[in-house]
Amino acid sequence: MKPLRFGLIGVGGIGATHIRALQALENEGLVQLVCVADPFAERMPEVKARFDSKGVRWHLDFQKLIETETELDAVSIATPIPLHARMTAAALARGLFVYLEKPPVPLIQQLNDLVALDTRRKVVVGFQMVSSVPIIQLKRWKVEGALGGIESIRVTACWPRYDGYYNRAPWSGRMLLDGEPVFDGPATNALAHLLHNIMYLAGKGMDDFDVPVEVEGEFYRARPIESYDVLSMRGLLESGVEFHYSVNHATEAMTAFRIEVIGSKGRAWVSNNGEEMGNTCGLTSPAAPYPDSFLESYRQFIRFASGERARAVTSLEDTRGYVLATNGALMASGGIHNIDPKYWRVHGEGENRGYDVAELPKYVQRSVEEGKLFSEINVPWARKGHAVLVRSLRSIQLKDYISH
Repeated sequence: MKPLRFGLIGVGGIGATHIRALQALENEGLVQLVCVADPFAERMPEVKARFDSKGVRWHLDFQKLIETETELDAVSIATPIPLHARMTAAALARGLFVYLEKPPVPLIQQLNDLVALDTRRKVVVGFQMVSSVPIIQLKRWKVEGALGGIESIRVTACWPRYDGYYNRAPWSGRMLLDGEPVFDGPATNALAHLLHNIMYLAGKGMDDFDVPVEVEGEFYRARPIESYDVLSMRGLLESGVEFHYSVNHATEAMTAFRIEVIGSKGRAWVSNNGEEMGNTCGLTSPAAPYPDSFLESYRQFIRFASGERARAVTSLEDTRGYVLATNGALMASGGIHNIDPKYWRVHGEGENRGYDVAELPKYVQRSVEEGKLFSEINVPWARKGHAVLVRSLRSIQLKDYISH
């Protein structure tokens, strides 16, 4: 097999992780990184010098890369969220395979537009946890019936983020940027994998993804941002599986993520940020440490683009459940509600300054254990929303849900 000729759009930030993966795959003879595009070359002189020494061309404009690099097979898009839609559309117009960094796009109407453009199903969305050993094992147990009938999937995580995280880019913590949808926040960026995993684990077969029928959500902010940093969500999927998802960036201490699948025969889970597995059914878990899921996600993309794999691990259409859940939960919340300052404190200094909501880890744990939203367990700053049917949701406007 000839190496796939790649272009990378977006070199800084998450792009550095893509570079490492592509270089590892290049060493294996699977890809050839031909070119990159990033307007901020002057901020990365060492990276540019390294690419120059290897003959990797650097474009300051992604459109120029798309138009002039005529021998490419595929591009990876590792750019800010508000750029995903138009960059993916441009790559599809060229007939390229696309590895699109998660989340795909913020809004359901954007997803519908891209699905319509992707007539040859060439886009893979980089929700790499779907390619991880523990998530695949959970799914296999589900599909084989080892857990019995699946009743509920529950997810928690408290991942603190500091001023440096929010100062790193003008779109961080925003709902809109220059009129473009962003919808940045834990469920729609850093912890998006966890919500997407719910849709994957509830799907009927090994390659199937579920979609929500009804969603409830409560969005909050402690930090003075346009978007949110605290979320509690609950929903019902087409399969009849219930889910509960509670995540945030507003605690001082990290609580590692936990994904728990509850079946009629017992429970199974992935915990400690994906490093551990367990179950109550006496099932044998794969031995840790697990292989790099980011690298494995790329390998699966290469197999797909080379024709060795029949379908993408996660196609654009496969992310419908994820996008419907986030959009529907925002509608159900009625916007983003401020947490009264008497319930949070600021800790740290400079770029390490963060926000800590009092007793939030306890609320997160209790809400998931009881399958309730924050407003249903008497959290003092919580506000009850309403359930939203999302089966026929076709459009949402973020400006309708912005408040300060």
